[in-house]
Amino acid sequence: MKHLLMILDHFPPAFAPRMGYLCKYLKDMDWDAVALSVPHPTRNMGFEFLEGYAESHLVENDSSRLGNLLYGLAKRRPLWTKADEQMYLQAKQLTAERHFDAILCSTASFFPIYSASRIAEETRLPLLIDLRDIYEQDDNLQSQSWLSMQLHKMQIKKRNEFLAKASAATTVSTWHKELLSQFNDNTTLIFNGFDNKLFSFPQPVETDKFTITYTGSIRESGAKGQQTQSPEMLFQVVDELLEESTLNQNSLKIRFFCDTPTQNHVKQLAEKHNLSFVVQCNGWCAADEIPQILAESNVLLLLLSEKNTHGILTTKLFEYMAANREILCIPNSGGEVETILSKANAGCCIDFEPELRNYLKFKYNEWQKKHFVEPHTERAFVENFSRERQAMQFVNILNNIIKTNNL
Repeated sequence: MKHLLMILDHFPPAFAPRMGYLCKYLKDMDWDAVALSVPHPTRNMGFEFLEGYAESHLVENDSSRLGNLLYGLAKRRPLWTKADEQMYLQAKQLTAERHFDAILCSTASFFPIYSASRIAEETRLPLLIDLRDIYEQDDNLQSQSWLSMQLHKMQIKKRNEFLAKASAATTVSTWHKELLSQFNDNTTLIFNGFDNKLFSFPQPVETDKFTITYTGSIRESGAKGQQTQSPEMLFQVVDELLEESTLNQNSLKIRFFCDTPTQNHVKQLAEKHNLSFVVQCNGWCAADEIPQILAESNVLLLLLSEKNTHGILTTKLFEYMAANREILCIPNSGGEVETILSKANAGCCIDFEPELRNYLKFKYNEWQKKHFVEPHTERAFVENFSRERQAMQFVNILNNIIKTNNL
């Protein structure tokens, strides 16, 4: 049995399903893990079912951004935070008491790469850095304050230094891989994915209404007021089709399962387009309840912000495909999402209202005849994105960096 020290930003039952699913399969692959992370601002994220697959410890992070900046300067380590210090001390104690074969650091920003890199250097253990998100992917960050922008630039520079020293790196899209490979040529693309124990490609079922479903949060706007994700084009077209009686309000349902800010945003848009009677806003639900919600749908809505962002492949994409339901992606990304959907034959990406009108009319007519919408998903292709396969990819990389480190 090999032993992995995981130094993470978050870990289930809060967020970070990517790492939670990795731990779910580690023992079957002759590994075990100890995970260190900080609390997530939203403590209940619906991932309680991923608890217990690894020993985990929370490190408190009670400093403000300014407090953390001053803390690092006082320690003569710019960008070193109080949470880094606590993470480092706990990791140092663990590595003194136990044997570890490798360190894995996974984050959606910068923390805790600094502390993970320091521990790896001191213990001479191979370090794998997994970047789920990076600052460069989102042009909307340019709307933030001057201080935030300067801090991000400093963190990017330092992150790239740590990447260059790491034994390997992993990330979530082709765009991310191409960028990060400039700093570590041993960078591997491991897509996000779906739980193959939860999502089993169910056959379509008859529904009493033509049901469009969205799960997850929605960001309202980005830099200079640009929309990053919005169902407004859908609402506009549905309103027009109802007005001309192409759609019937008694046989239509548009469901959102989301957080409170998203519910408020959707309700306002629904009122604006006179759709309050067909739009349903439901609260956040546990991740293991999602498959049933998707199975009861005819069309799954995917809202992108590709025009203002780069390489973002949400877990929702892979779960939707494994749910074996028609996927409607707005807007047309022109990127990797569109490529994957096309290869999966799982749906389409749409950018303009006339195209969306025709699409909805066609799918609604199909539903009227069958009371379901026939999926055409290429199951063999989608199965490449299972969380179990993802875990195998991580383990192969860990085994390789251990071998290289021991030469």
